[in-house]
Amino acid sequence: GPAGSGKRRYADRFAAAVLDTELGRVERRTHPDLFVLEPEGQGILVEGARRLRRDLHLRPYEAARRVYLILDAHLLRDESANALLKSIEEPPEYGVFVLVSDHARRMLPTILSRVQTVPFRRFPVAALEQAVSEPVAARAALGSLARAEELAGDPAADGRRRAYLELAR
Repeated sequence: GPAGSGKRRYADRFAAAVLDTELGRVERRTHPDLFVLEPEGQGILVEGARRLRRDLHLRPYEAARRVYLILDAHLLRDESANALLKSIEEPPEYGVFVLVSDHARRMLPTILSRVQTVPFRRFPVAALEQAVSEPVAARAALGSLARAEELAGDPAADGRRRAYLELAR
């Protein structure tokens, strides 16, 4: 789904549920059975994929499963994606992969064919209004929850919104 559609939040909540732990431990990345792979620079390097494969052989320490969270999975370089392909295709019974991407179509077809896709969309204005209690920030966010929260919590942005509304009146 697009940026701001809540994918990472849902991925963190899903990981917390799988690991049967509090959300904060996942958000802080402190759970011993959580492995997070993120881009380094412009992509996810093959060395990161190799680290994940080595970790995949470790049994869970605290939970019944291990979660492998791959953020910005569309930035997996071909060699990194190919290094992970077998692991994603046949994970150990305790391994759960979660791939988060803004642009799933940029991922290798061989990776996409081995995962269950969960589509995300931009938030409707009404949902953003309910989440941030600031109607103007909700409209200005253009469907992005993160942006709505940022705008609603920024006093300078609030002042600008009010000034623009006064000008419009």
